[in-house]
Amino acid sequence: MIRIIDVSYPCERYALGLSRAGVETVIRYYSRDSVPSAAKRLHLPEAVALAAAGLRIGIVYEGRRGNDIDYFDHGVGVDDGAYARMYAQHTIGQPAGSTIYFGIDTDADPRKGKDEINKRVVPYFEGIAKAFARNSDGLDYVVGVYGSGAVCQALLDAGLVKMTWLAQSTGWAGYQKFLASRQWNMLQAMDTVIAGVKCDPNTAGPGKDIGDFMLVPSTASTVESSELKYVNARYGLRLRAGPGVDFDVLSLLPYGTAVHPLGTSGEWTSVDLQGDSAADGYVSTGFLSSVRGVTTHLAAPVSLGTASVALTAPLSMMGAPHVPSGDAVRIPTLIQNGSTEAGIAAARVEAKPAVKGYPKNGCAAHLSALLRQSSIDVPMTVGAGKLATAIEKRGWMRIKAGDQQPGDVGVAYGNTDPPGADHVYLVIEAIDDDRMMIADNQNTANVPHARSARGRDGKTGTDYFLRA
Repeated sequence: MIRIIDVSYPCERYALGLSRAGVETVIRYYSRDSVPSAAKRLHLPEAVALAAAGLRIGIVYEGRRGNDIDYFDHGVGVDDGAYARMYAQHTIGQPAGSTIYFGIDTDADPRKGKDEINKRVVPYFEGIAKAFARNSDGLDYVVGVYGSGAVCQALLDAGLVKMTWLAQSTGWAGYQKFLASRQWNMLQAMDTVIAGVKCDPNTAGPGKDIGDFMLVPSTASTVESSELKYVNARYGLRLRAGPGVDFDVLSLLPYGTAVHPLGTSGEWTSVDLQGDSAADGYVSTGFLSSVRGVTTHLAAPVSLGTASVALTAPLSMMGAPHVPSGDAVRIPTLIQNGSTEAGIAAARVEAKPAVKGYPKNGCAAHLSALLRQSSIDVPMTVGAGKLATAIEKRGWMRIKAGDQQPGDVGVAYGNTDPPGADHVYLVIEAIDDDRMMIADNQNTANVPHARSARGRDGKTGTDYFLRA
């Protein structure tokens, strides 16, 4: 009986059938680049459906050109690793300690003169290691590789992976030798069909862990339905079909709407709108108040007044301690909205009417929308300089480039006279003092993408960051 399969397309509607056929683990994909990857990529509703059917989940990351050896280098490894770790944590909720395999879906030539493994594959995994080492949030994932026997052996020897998945192509370099070594955690076989799903069957190595996981929703707790709560999000609160931003938006609940809480799941509350104890959907718990019309900002925005204009550098850039603004409580939600496809897509919908020709010249409108949907009260703003000024007036402090962290807003200046901010963006991940994963209007896919703070990627260098 086949217990482990890998599938390159969504299979939530087949989940129960797969479970009944004896499948225990479904391996699915993460991928950050290209439109086709949107279908290949695992989304949260699918992950929830697989878990509901009792199926475990395995993960492999593969780039759009994962079958092209010229795709792989150190910089791409950094970006792929940062995205995979971010997507695992913020979108899927993949638990720490489980594995993310990275696919080398080509027969990298180890022969002298070519040496594609040492010239391409090893630097790629060194980049992944760098991205995984920059881990400020405490979640650690195990790095694995999918590829030829020669690739698996080389990366084990280099100490760059702990898990190996031997690809099905028996003619690839090192297949027979690595197969006989029994070092592999998984062995892939030729494709088949199970319960209507075209898939590749896999075998776990004798006594080997494969790094899969069971997605377990946060423990639900009940709330007395007689206790009314009120929406305190100024621009309204999205009612969703499930506990997460990847679930469909059912409606927008206006500020002050009374709801009956039925229970919580993590940071989400199931609510009844009619008072009949029937669930109407989920809302973010942080935007509910016990008193109508009362917001949960920790403090009023702080303004330094006109005196700050005379300073040659902001206090935070001269070594003074950073004092959080009242928006600081909203930053986790901002990062979540900027990390997920649903959050970025919602920002595009709100920003598009504000800018003719959007997404071109729409960085401020895009960031405005992300801030607003996170209940950070800024107007829909066109013009990067105007938005940077508006954010700073809310008490956000300037942070020098190199010290950025998730949730900061990057401000890049052009070379015009007089100078003006020409780009603003949200930092999602800080890989090191230069490389970042960011959310802005410039990626055609609804996913974060890489940027250099120093402008080493051809973009304008970032002059400073703003921090709530």
